[in-house]
Amino acid sequence: MRARMWKPGQSGNPAGVSKAYAEAMREISMRSRELSLGAERTRRWRERRQQGVVVVSFDVAPDVTGKLIRFGWLDPNKRDDKEAIARALVELAEKAPELEVTPASCST
Repeated sequence: MRARMWKPGQSGNPAGVSKAYAEAMREISMRSRELSLGAERTRRWRERRQQGVVVVSFDVAPDVTGKLIRFGWLDPNKRDDKEAIARALVELAEKAPELEVTPASCST
């Protein structure tokens, strides 16, 4: 059996590495790709921060989504779509200065 194993420099296995070593290296390569995805996410986050973009996370109650739907800011079929809700809230916030909506104008 030893006589049939690849030898360093032979065609097909020039490095003379074992199958286990090759599999371990492949696994390390896969892990580095995963790290690359994390690095890409970090790069995008830094870029947004440099541009002054602020990422905000908050809870939206069902009555708020109901009001967004009632006033036409949100499609009723997208009631549970986080992206659609975020887009509706951003559009509403961008429209507020044009409508001169202030906290004082909303108080009871």
